Amino acid sequence: MQYQSIPRDKRANSLGLAKTAWNIPSHKAVFLDLRVIKKQVGSVPFDIYLKSGADEYFKEGQSGRPMKTENYFLKLVVDRDEKPDEFDWKPPLDRRAALKIFGAGALGSVVAGCGGSSASSSSTTATTVSLGVSAASTLVGTSVTLTAMVAPSAATGTVTFYNGTTSLGTATISSGVATLTASFSSAQTASITAAYGGSSTYAASTSSAVSITVTAIGTTSSSTSLSVSTTATTVGASVTLTAQVTPSAATGSVSFYNGSTSLGTATISSGLATLTTSFSSAQTASLTAVYGGNSTYAASTSSAVSVAVTASGSSCGTSTNAVTEGPYWVDDSVSGYNRSDIRSDIAGTNTQSGVLFTLNIYVYDRKNSCVAMQNVQVDVWHCDAAGVYSGIQSSTNGNGVDYTSQSWLRGYQLTDSSGLVSFTSIVPGWYTGRTTHIHIRFRSTYDTSSTGSTNTAQLFFDQTFLNSLNTSVSPYSSHGSNSVTNAGDSIYTAEGGTTVLSLSGSASAGYTATFSVYLPLS
Repeated sequence: MQYQSIPRDKRANSLGLAKTAWNIPSHKAVFLDLRVIKKQVGSVPFDIYLKSGADEYFKEGQSGRPMKTENYFLKLVVDRDEKPDEFDWKPPLDRRAALKIFGAGALGSVVAGCGGSSASSSSTTATTVSLGVSAASTLVGTSVTLTAMVAPSAATGTVTFYNGTTSLGTATISSGVATLTASFSSAQTASITAAYGGSSTYAASTSSAVSITVTAIGTTSSSTSLSVSTTATTVGASVTLTAQVTPSAATGSVSFYNGSTSLGTATISSGLATLTTSFSSAQTASLTAVYGGNSTYAASTSSAVSVAVTASGSSCGTSTNAVTEGPYWVDDSVSGYNRSDIRSDIAGTNTQSGVLFTLNIYVYDRKNSCVAMQNVQVDVWHCDAAGVYSGIQSSTNGNGVDYTSQSWLRGYQLTDSSGLVSFTSIVPGWYTGRTTHIHIRFRSTYDTSSTGSTNTAQLFFDQTFLNSLNTSVSPYSSHGSNSVTNAGDSIYTAEGGTTVLSLSGSASAGYTATFSVYLPLS
């Protein structure tokens, strides 16, 4: 479409409008898309007032009163250059408003011959949006799921959810459905709508409003305690969790967690809420019950309860390959190495700095229905955050400094009846030629060796985690990035990637990993 700059007098005359209809400084030029021309509606003349640097407004010529917003046909702005752009016509034509002003017959004559926006507008398929909410009433801070259903279901794009005029967030449509979880920070009656933004094929549309009553949480104190049907179970077996909330008059629901992972929610009845769950892997589950509160009673959380989950015969895992013990093994038969916290020397000195790390290891009998193995001696040793080992002196370790009198980051424990040992340490660093790793030895009835590589393995960390740790977390960042990645480490390759630890936690609070080993090693 062609545009040209026409001084205000000439432009006004070309439109058949009185010169006085233009409130523009004489030195300004205006771009006007000819689609918008309409001098009169019925018997009521309309003047178009354009203000330099601002939007124009339609005003009622006879009364001088501003038109209602919903009756606006379109808006124009003063243009400042010769190039056609989005400022020559904005916002897009509102067809419904146009129909109100001109009637259906007039609409075609107003937009005819212009292509572009109008052609796209007339060819889009109409849509509708319906909105559902997971709860019509909720408490401050409690999550509510909002679900928008867009028809036709083939529509693509996004839906934005609003509380009044405040955006709560945007979600992508999948098979005609978009969902968003939201919560409210204050007591109110929220008026929720879902607005589909449209696409090149489908027109935009907005749902009717749905009200949610948001009530403030009460101030009367409550307390929650948690009990479990057993503190030792096997993978896949059911465990019943029972939360007791006092006062017993408290109503609402209790959410159960394993660490930060939600296990489910149960409704309180006479002060009690129960949930039956199971665990998919061997671990020491740390369970809590969280009462969300109601309009009378405040929220409360129980103390954590531990449940030891061991492998069952039907869930025996992949065998672990035996690999080299490496050059920095030190005999730990000296008194004091049998300990769970290995961050310092046996004497309690030289505590190592780094991100707190808890390592739980379960040992199972691969040749005997994967039952837990008790009294297996599990040895652990690794370097500090700078890649240095205690207990040795070597030109390849810590620039040749003598560390033989030190014993930090070394120790062992004997597995308990559930096959578990747990060590408190730090996340190790790296040294030249190797990716970050931890050495482990298993002295059992299958192999009692105190040296050699027949009963040793190595544990590794996710590469993305290591990249972040080595560049952004102190003291690891002072050592910098490691040129050797997991993929480039021969021992990692020999383990087949089966001994990578899965971490939970954070750099500030510390990380925890749980790993299961099935003896004998392969």
